[in-house]
Amino acid sequence: MKATSADRVPTDPGWAAEIKWDGMRIQATVEAATDDEGDPTIVLRSSNGRDVTGSFPELAGLAEALHADAVLDGEVVVFEGDRPSFGRLQQRIHIDRPHSALVEAHPVVYIVFDLLRLDGNPLVNLPYRTRRRLLNDLLPDGANWRTPPFVDDDPEALLKLANERDLEGIVVKRLDSVYEPGVRSNAWRKIKIRRRQEFVVGGWLEGRRSLEKQLGSLMVGVWNDGRLVMAGRVGSGLTEVERNRLEKLLVVTDDPPFAEVPPLEKRPVWVEPTVVVEVEYSEWPPDGMLRHPVYRGLRVDRDPAEVTRE
Repeated sequence: MKATSADRVPTDPGWAAEIKWDGMRIQATVEAATDDEGDPTIVLRSSNGRDVTGSFPELAGLAEALHADAVLDGEVVVFEGDRPSFGRLQQRIHIDRPHSALVEAHPVVYIVFDLLRLDGNPLVNLPYRTRRRLLNDLLPDGANWRTPPFVDDDPEALLKLANERDLEGIVVKRLDSVYEPGVRSNAWRKIKIRRRQEFVVGGWLEGRRSLEKQLGSLMVGVWNDGRLVMAGRVGSGLTEVERNRLEKLLVVTDDPPFAEVPPLEKRPVWVEPTVVVEVEYSEWPPDGMLRHPVYRGLRVDRDPAEVTRE
């Protein structure tokens, strides 16, 4: 289940609010004792269905901690102090079998905010307030997982707190809302303090001076009615490591994937629209390009076909 974007906190009663975590959405399927030796097992999948169990070995103990069969929904984050760091998470989400030193340097924490199934019983049709109560009773906090608090009396105060702590924003959820798998529902709304979202890469332009003949900026867009609409280009925030990584991932093609292309001072390198990146920006006019965009990271957990304007 996904949230729609909103500009403000709802003023009518019946809403709960949680912190919006700057991480990677993960669904965890835990089975109490199913392998040949009768040990509990866990399978982790990203929002695009990719099996990422091997990427986060520190979450294996979650299966033993639950003592139940369950399907959980949440966000994997890496903290820097008391704030999530998407930059540090980037060091983990591309690695299928991380070395112990990498795990120790950038340990993940699974922020579990929903319970979808318990001991074979589907819970998706129960109201959010009931699912959260069951989750709180089921899962004790551990070193690498926790159930975050939520407020159901003053969402505006939580938004103010998120702003003071320089967090991404909050998500408000109807207390009576059921869980709609795969649906972007108005019963869940995200209010962002910092504007950012995912974009599909459709091409790149070479840089200047030391970056001549190398990737200098990405041309990005979103899907709208089956057309890839260009949203701008982003070069700020791209490190040498990211440029090299992206050049290897992007598949060059002869034709532009964008429906329309504005006049450009250089000939772009067009690529197949299969790579998703996250970009932060100051403004995005309805019929214009992103203003002050900053590259924040690669999103291997997103399906490019589902990237639309939020």
